[in-house]
Amino acid sequence: MAYNTLDPKRAAATMPVSPAASYRDDPDAVSMHTTRSDYEYDDAPELDDVPQLPSYEDSMTANAAAEASNGGPSARPVDEYQVISTPKSNRRWGTGHTHSPHKAVGWETSIRMDERLQDAKELCEYVENYLRLVAPRPMVHIQGWHWQKTKKKDKTETERIYDFDIVLNMQSLLPSIGDKGWTDAHAANNSYETYRGSFRKMRAPGYRQDLEVGEEDTPGLQKWCQAYADCKSALKVFRVTRTIVGMNTAWIKRELEPLIRSTHYRGHIEITFPVADRNVDIYSPHWINRARLSWVRWMFYLTFLWIFTWPILFFMTKRWEVYNVRWLFHRLFNVDNEEGRRQFIRYAVMSEKSWLKKHTDLIKSLVLDKFHGDGTDLPVVVDVDASARRASGQIPQTGDRNVDAAVSFVQGSLGAWNALNGREPRSGGWGADESGC
Repeated sequence: MAYNTLDPKRAAATMPVSPAASYRDDPDAVSMHTTRSDYEYDDAPELDDVPQLPSYEDSMTANAAAEASNGGPSARPVDEYQVISTPKSNRRWGTGHTHSPHKAVGWETSIRMDERLQDAKELCEYVENYLRLVAPRPMVHIQGWHWQKTKKKDKTETERIYDFDIVLNMQSLLPSIGDKGWTDAHAANNSYETYRGSFRKMRAPGYRQDLEVGEEDTPGLQKWCQAYADCKSALKVFRVTRTIVGMNTAWIKRELEPLIRSTHYRGHIEITFPVADRNVDIYSPHWINRARLSWVRWMFYLTFLWIFTWPILFFMTKRWEVYNVRWLFHRLFNVDNEEGRRQFIRYAVMSEKSWLKKHTDLIKSLVLDKFHGDGTDLPVVVDVDASARRASGQIPQTGDRNVDAAVSFVQGSLGAWNALNGREPRSGGWGADESGC
């Protein structure tokens, strides 16, 4: 078993039972099984017809009040080291451009390169006091696009046009700092194949089969940090992996598609779930490592020198990928009551269904407004009908008859131009592929 897979039996805990009426059973509970996508979320067990306990936030109201009286909860840790990351696109959110094939939604892997982190004690404290406490940032990335013919010089080309490109951060659904029992961290088992200070994946010495025997000798975080610090290699990388367990991204995607179609959108829909800062790599501050993360690498790509340098760097770089931190989206509880033992589910904040219900109007409004950017902090209570009128081409009135007449004239002229060029939207919807594409 891979060491980054959650065992629900280990995550479950037995707690005192209250009368059944004191719990709010969710009649529309959905399966929590998560299928893997391009971005790796850990699978959760099937939880059909499993009633819900109050959310962790709801059940901790009294504790929160006590914390407030004592000065509030512990402050969020601050990353003392510079974050190095390479953007996927130079385009900024909110520019209104429609021809960008990708939008930077964060980086799955971020890098730290600091001389202080080459000390075993400093590295261990950084992992324990920051990377283990601050969760990664799961997001839902919603894109809608269609094919359109464009004239460039004397040629007609078919181009992909993005109608909307929406990002919503879901980090707020994860456990908060100090929520005990909602995070789990451990080192790799001896029988698990991973990077252990070498250029290739391997098991611990003496372990040839995937059998969990002798795990009491499994090195902990401190020993791995010491091994990294003691390594004399100039090029080395220590990776900390942070995963999210139990978020049903497949269900969210399945529900989002008909929601978007309800706006009469006829284009192509792509929904992905990237996790920013899922991997944090600690690089040794060698000049070669600095060069491979800067513009120098592009020079090697353009001159094809990477064909010779890549194998050298691959074999010279020592890698460690032996520590994993997991955040639980939900937990299972066994409760004994008059009817016997029952299994309940409790979410850290809210279920996927509650989140989607809360953001339904916002998502529809952003789609109709052809929004490009991060909509996380936008109000969730919006007037969807007004957005639909704007998307359908109706122009708000200013009250000045001359101005309104001029705007209507311009709108009519644009409509006629689109009709002459075959760009008139199909009846019954918008965003469809242009005829002939």
